[in-house]
Amino acid sequence: MDAPRGAPASPEQRSSERTPVPTTDDDREVEVLAAADCERLLDTVRIGRLGYTLDAMPAIQPVSFRLHRSRVVIPVRAGSRLLPGRRGAVVAFEVDCFDEDTRTGWTVTVVGLSRSVTDPGEIAVLDTLPWPPPTTRPGRYLSVGLGLVRGWRTVPRQPAGSVARLAGRSG
Repeated sequence: MDAPRGAPASPEQRSSERTPVPTTDDDREVEVLAAADCERLLDTVRIGRLGYTLDAMPAIQPVSFRLHRSRVVIPVRAGSRLLPGRRGAVVAFEVDCFDEDTRTGWTVTVVGLSRSVTDPGEIAVLDTLPWPPPTTRPGRYLSVGLGLVRGWRTVPRQPAGSVARLAGRSG
């Protein structure tokens, strides 16, 4: 049974399909991450990229964020073009981490409904969260639900005959 429209997706609904992801490096392979691993990784970085529509054109903007109660929360300054018109819009959000020396890394993408946070109690809680500098606590926030969550990790290819890697391993 599907969740009601606008309701958060269950972890099973948020998990990505377990299909191989191609890589251009012969000595690397890609593991598809489980939804729980994606959510854990979302909480390890503080800068992400918000993908949205602006004047009927796709736009991507780096943003500070926090994961709070299974939602991506983005501080928005007064007058920002991010705040008006995003309420209820489907947006994308992406975070990643890559080590150039080992050529390993991961990425997590979220697609979900956005909303402006307007409840004074919720704003007061968000204002107390530790935001990365130079973020100020503006009292205005955009919240993105974790509707569809997908992620993958690039790792060194295992030698032939070794046990296959499992998606969603910790680390």
